[in-house]
Amino acid sequence: MKKSTLRRELLAQRAAILPQAKQAWDAALCQAIITHPAFISAREILGFFPIGTEPDIKPVLEHALAQNKALYLPCCTPETRTMTFRRVDALNELVPGAHNIPEPLPTNCALRITHYALCLVPGLAFDDRGYRLGYGGGYYDRFLANFQGRTLGICYAAMIGEIPTGPHDLSVDVVVTEGEWYGQQ
Repeated sequence: MKKSTLRRELLAQRAAILPQAKQAWDAALCQAIITHPAFISAREILGFFPIGTEPDIKPVLEHALAQNKALYLPCCTPETRTMTFRRVDALNELVPGAHNIPEPLPTNCALRITHYALCLVPGLAFDDRGYRLGYGGGYYDRFLANFQGRTLGICYAAMIGEIPTGPHDLSVDVVVTEGEWYGQQ
C-alpha cells in the first residue's frame, strides 16, 4: 500500500477513536513515557506539542518541566522542511508557528545537540522495528539523521502495524504506546 493511502486511512482511524477511550489512552501513554528509563535519565527532552487527534502528551511536557529537565519543542521552517528545537520554560509561552502548531518564540535558546537528549517522536503509526509513518513532510527524518541522543516513538497501540519504508526512513530506538514498549529498552 502507498504511504499516502495508508496515511489517509490511519488519520481517519485515529479520528474515529472515541473521546473517552482517547482520554484513557492518553493518560496511560503519558505514564508509560515518564516511567521509561530513557525519559528518567534524560537531561534534555525534545518534545512536540500535540495537535488534532495526536496523543495528548502535554502532561509529559509539564512533568519534564517540573523535574527541571530542559524542555525543547520544534520550530518548523516550511521552505526547507527543516526544524530546530528551542527551549521552553512554560507551555503558555508558545506562539502559533508553521502549520499553526504552537512553537517556542524564535528568540528562545536553540538546542545544542548532546548525547543526553531524548527526542519524543510523533507518528501516525509505527511498526514493531521502530519505523514510522508521519504526515509526509520529512521534518523528523531530516532532523533525526543528525541527532545523537535517544529516540522514543509515540503512538497508540492500535496504530502499530506494517509500515512501508524507503531508504531515507529512520527508525526510533523504542516505540512507546499506552500498552507496551517496542524496540531497544
